[in-house]
Amino acid sequence: MAMLDGLAPAQTMAVVFRAIDHEFAGAGGRRFNPARTAGVGAAIYAAMFGYPLRFVIDPTARGGHRWESELPEHGYSQPFQGLFIEAMLLVDSHRRRRQLVA
Repeated sequence: MAMLDGLAPAQTMAVVFRAIDHEFAGAGGRRFNPARTAGVGAAIYAAMFGYPLRFVIDPTARGGHRWESELPEHGYSQPFQGLFIEAMLLVDSHRRRRQLVA
């Protein structure tokens, strides 16, 4: 679908990231935002390539949760890291524009 719409890979990742960028009620009624939780980049990579991942309660983490992923020793690829950073910048730019309009 993204290719049919002419989106670049980073734009596609930004759309996915923005889709999960919302607060939810978590364990014990604590609010959390899965897109703003430690380890989200590795978790997205793990989900894309079939590696195990978990969303865990961690009282020491900001927001009280974190993502755990079991990636290969090489970690995630440089191209993925570049796309992820570009996507994050696109999302931040979108947020700033929305705040100016509101």
